[in-house]
Amino acid sequence: MSDQKLAVPAKQAASMLSIGVSTFWRDVKAGVLPAPVKIGGATRWRVSDLQRFLEPANPPTTT
Repeated sequence: MSDQKLAVPAKQAASMLSIGVSTFWRDVKAGVLPAPVKIGGATRWRVSDLQRFLEPANPPTTT
């Protein structure tokens, strides 16, 4: 199994997005960021959801 995590806690998710933890929670509550999942009572975010959020909505085109 690889060392890559499938789900991360809020502090690590905020770090991945280069924002503060307070800003992260505010954006989650506002629905700007993906909703968390509960795993055994722990709140985690899927890394794939966070990566998808970072993808540009309109990728640049080359002509």
